[in-house]
Amino acid sequence: MTRSFDEQEIRNAVVCRLRQLMPGARIVHELNVAGQGTNRIDVAAVGTEHIVAVEIKSRKDVLKRLEEQWKAFNEVAHFVIVAAHEKHFADYRETYWRDDMPSQRSLNHPLFFGKWLGREKVWRYPKPEHVPHPSGLPQCDGDRWFFDRHELHQRIPRATSMLEMLWAAELQAECRRHLISCSQRSTRAVMIRDLAWNLSGKEVTHAVCRQLRQRAFAEADAPIYPDQPAAASQPAQEPLSLPFEGTTA
Repeated sequence: MTRSFDEQEIRNAVVCRLRQLMPGARIVHELNVAGQGTNRIDVAAVGTEHIVAVEIKSRKDVLKRLEEQWKAFNEVAHFVIVAAHEKHFADYRETYWRDDMPSQRSLNHPLFFGKWLGREKVWRYPKPEHVPHPSGLPQCDGDRWFFDRHELHQRIPRATSMLEMLWAAELQAECRRHLISCSQRSTRAVMIRDLAWNLSGKEVTHAVCRQLRQRAFAEADAPIYPDQPAAASQPAQEPLSLPFEGTTA
């Protein structure tokens, strides 16, 4: 897929960081959130029981569709991140802050601007250097480009939404695996309904992750099958190789 240098630069840094935070996950590029459609996750890290989705906004992008994308990705992923170029950030400060309190850089979008609870889900590019806060507050996870993979189960996507990502053949495979009646003529809607009704939330997540980890993609790590442990590290799939901190385009 043809991409601008600006987007590829951020994408490379995101992939590098995801490999550090989720060793063993399969990296998938341009993952459709409903099997097919216009909302595609720029970069997804698919573990055995978690999906992390990243939307990339380069300096040449606009944030017009971000609200729609944010809603769609949160329907199917356990953790969603916006990795955006510094261009999309603006200074924010509360009126009651002391004069010696520095302004905070905040993503200039209504979903995130000045919203402290969402900061851990925004990665600013280039990754900001840590400057100790005058009050002694620790650096937030978003500024560190960090999340704890052991805490991703705290948010569970809707079962039917996750199953919508699977193709008919994949749904059939999971129905048979769980001894749920189906045939070659069974529709996706019926199989999604039956799987969501008969499986626990954990089983649905395992099923979706299992199929996405072994599906053939135009751009992704090599498939990982259930009886095949993931390699310690995967070869880079991107045409560019840039340092994590990024360079000036």
